[in-house]
Amino acid sequence: MRAAQQEQRASGGRVGPWSKVQNFFRDAWLELQKVIWPSPEDVIKMTGLVVAVVFVVGMFIFAWDRILWMLTGPLFE
Repeated sequence: MRAAQQEQRASGGRVGPWSKVQNFFRDAWLELQKVIWPSPEDVIKMTGLVVAVVFVVGMFIFAWDRILWMLTGPLFE
């Protein structure tokens, strides 16, 4: 509660809904300016890595599915 009161004093007594929205967007913009964005080359490399890992995991699941299907298939005939 104290922090809210101090914020109210610092903002000149304005803590209406509109000033809260303005503060939110101002703070969000300030945080976005601190972000270190990746280069396009890094984005392409990481995207390729993600696609490769998804493919490998998909093939692993597919292989286990086929193996288990072959082992349990006769049980359900």
